[in-house]
Amino acid sequence: MKLLGNRKSKKQKLSLKYNIQKRIREHKRRVKKEAKKLGLKKRVRKDPGIPNTLPWKAELLADIEAKKAKREEELAKKKQEAKNKVKQDRLDQQKQSQEMQQQKDVERRKKRAEQVLMSQLEALRKLLLKADVLLQTLDARDPLYCRCPELEAWVRETGKRLVYVLTKVDLILPQQAADWMQVLGPLGPVVCVQVEAGGEGVAQLVQMLGFGPGAKEEPTQQVGILGYEGTGKKSLLKALRREAPGSTRWLLESVGRLRPADDPEGEAAAAAMLHMATRGLLARGRASEGPSAEPLDVVRHLLNRAGVPVVMRRYRLPAFDGAEGFLQVWAKTYNIKTKKGKAPGVESAAQLFLQQLAVAPCCSCLPPAQLADAQPSLWTAHSSRPSMEAVMKTQLGLLRSRDGSSSSAARGLSLPSQGLGPGVALKELMEDDGASEDDDMQDGGEEGEEEEWMEGDEEEDLEDDAMEDD
Repeated sequence: MKLLGNRKSKKQKLSLKYNIQKRIREHKRRVKKEAKKLGLKKRVRKDPGIPNTLPWKAELLADIEAKKAKREEELAKKKQEAKNKVKQDRLDQQKQSQEMQQQKDVERRKKRAEQVLMSQLEALRKLLLKADVLLQTLDARDPLYCRCPELEAWVRETGKRLVYVLTKVDLILPQQAADWMQVLGPLGPVVCVQVEAGGEGVAQLVQMLGFGPGAKEEPTQQVGILGYEGTGKKSLLKALRREAPGSTRWLLESVGRLRPADDPEGEAAAAAMLHMATRGLLARGRASEGPSAEPLDVVRHLLNRAGVPVVMRRYRLPAFDGAEGFLQVWAKTYNIKTKKGKAPGVESAAQLFLQQLAVAPCCSCLPPAQLADAQPSLWTAHSSRPSMEAVMKTQLGLLRSRDGSSSSAARGLSLPSQGLGPGVALKELMEDDGASEDDDMQDGGEEGEEEEWMEGDEEEDLEDDAMEDD
């Protein structure tokens, strides 16, 4: 065996190895840089493909293309299914979230409505117990339906004094307001006021109550205002505060709202809804309570109640047949169109017609020759009847002397009055032991703020709507 002796090992030092790799990298970088300067590109190996000499080349290429297209189609289908699934999941989640939110909103509104109802009933109960004189607001466009038979019966039993206040008198003819005063006058004291149109009649009301400028003694009686929805209770309260001289401690801060106990059905529901339309409560959905009757049934009730010739003269329409024919002729005559420029359907036209009943010249109810219900007089509780009748006589003469032939109310639709207002469960309310009679109604606390929210904005908006229509 031969000895290696001093032969060198073939192993390479790491320093030399790394140095060689470094020089190779630098060389490649220089070559690449020079090629870039010269504009040379790296040669790409060309796929030789399938030789032309292959006998089944065309079939093979077609098979490859078919597989490629099928693979791309499957991939696109999977992508689309994934997108649709994500989109559907998002829509389902949004729908579920909306349903939950709607359910919460419904429950919250229902709970809020119950709270408002209980608060209004409690405020009405306190007002009835606290007040010595009750001012019941009657919308001058239909005063008979604004009367509450349960309230009048309760007043007769308790001996409290009730005064009828005809509000929004500027929306009817002066002669018509005077006729209403003559019809209601034998039953009890009546005064006409125009709260938003100059405040006429408010001074006479203050004088009738005994709180005018000539009052010598400090008033001890309490006066409260109450009435149905949209009859101008809050506006009358503000007008009395402005008109009355000195302190108004005799005027209760809260107003009482009479809420119907039950919603009528059938023909009575149509009559009640026509009353609401006459007072402008159906415009823009302002009514917060009341019957639910079909608009077409309400229009049919109006035609039967007013008479076809009267309606034809009021709207200057040709002859028509029934409620459907009336709505078609009315929409065509006044060029009523939908947003798409088409003629409205019968139900839509009926709804639009009812909303415009309160637009000047508005619809109003004529006073009857005499009241059909022979109720005992409310004058027995009033000790100052002569002075109150003197104020009524003065206002009646002033209304008779006016000429309303040039006003817009002269061109309005006139309906015969029909029936008293909806029933109110006053007896059950007064038997409730929920609160004490000694509660102070003028403390200005949370209850006052809540009643301000309940009645203030609503009443003011309704008054503003009536004035805009005039």
